[in-house]
Amino acid sequence: MRRALALLVATAAAVVAPAAAPAAPPTVANALSGTAGDDGWYVGPVTITWTVTGATDSDCPAVQTLRDDTTGVSRSCSASNADGTTTVQTKTIKIDQTPPASVAGAAARTPDHGLFYTAPVAVAFSGTDATSGIASCTTATYAGPDAPSAAVPGTCRDRAGNTSAPVPFTFAYDATAPALTGVAATVGADRRATVVWTAAPDAQTVTVVRDAPAATLLDHVPAASARSVVDGPLAAGATTAYTVTIADAAGNAASATATATVPKATAKDASTAARRPTLRWRARPGAEYYNFQLYRDGRKVLSAWPRGTHYTLRARWRFHRKTYKLAAGRYRWYVWPGYGPRARHRYGRLHAKGALTYPAPPIRDGGQ
Repeated sequence: MRRALALLVATAAAVVAPAAAPAAPPTVANALSGTAGDDGWYVGPVTITWTVTGATDSDCPAVQTLRDDTTGVSRSCSASNADGTTTVQTKTIKIDQTPPASVAGAAARTPDHGLFYTAPVAVAFSGTDATSGIASCTTATYAGPDAPSAAVPGTCRDRAGNTSAPVPFTFAYDATAPALTGVAATVGADRRATVVWTAAPDAQTVTVVRDAPAATLLDHVPAASARSVVDGPLAAGATTAYTVTIADAAGNAASATATATVPKATAKDASTAARRPTLRWRARPGAEYYNFQLYRDGRKVLSAWPRGTHYTLRARWRFHRKTYKLAAGRYRWYVWPGYGPRARHRYGRLHAKGALTYPAPPIRDGGQ
């Protein structure tokens, strides 16, 4: 009986006794905080916060901060207790706090004329980035305004989201032709055409061409040195066209055409022309024109610059704002060779001289 009773008590105790807890190693967790950039990158320091539960021993720091740029790094720690060890590693951490370097622009083509671009030009920028790499750089097309130092700003952005400071690409841009006005051609009594024009201050060169019967270059000089050119004498009754072209330092050009018509000659004109003296001299090698000067009674009354080796006196002419006519008297004339543009005033030594009496004395018959 006693034995049965003891067995019942032991059985009851076994039924009501609680079950033992299962063995459990520590738990370890981490959290990352920092300024997030693009494509999984951070653009500033990253702080790792570790949380450990149920450990009797751990090498996990409470807080850990990564401050240097890195293309990818991770951190881990371990915690243990009597039931085991837990080791946890962070995800890969990528940090790029540095914007792209060596940013520079480049034009899509070389300058159009000298150092100048004269039409819209595309500019593309490039740079380098040692950590996350370049994601994109700006591009732009410049189409004005005209400027000797036009500037297009550009930047580069890396894959982490850092953007460089703007960097200018500078160049000379001029797409506008200089203004050309007042082109006209007039014919004088000597059948010579005077072509005149007005060029804008930015014009560098001027070219004058006689268009017919064949294109003939009359002048090509710095724009500031000339405002007119004389051509002729022209044929009686002829209409001649002249084209004036000016160009600026960028090669932009403007042109205009003027015509000059010489009246048809009459019998009276022919008679007058026959009475006007034509003074001639030999050519001087290398001379591009001549300075012809005429004196009457010791006083200078005319200065002209013919390109040929002769000069026909006019019935009337203007000199130093005064009108002169071919009156009877004793004349002396002198010729100097000219070199280069007239504005440079480069002359050689006296080349020719002579004297004449107008009108010429009649030739008398000696008789028999």
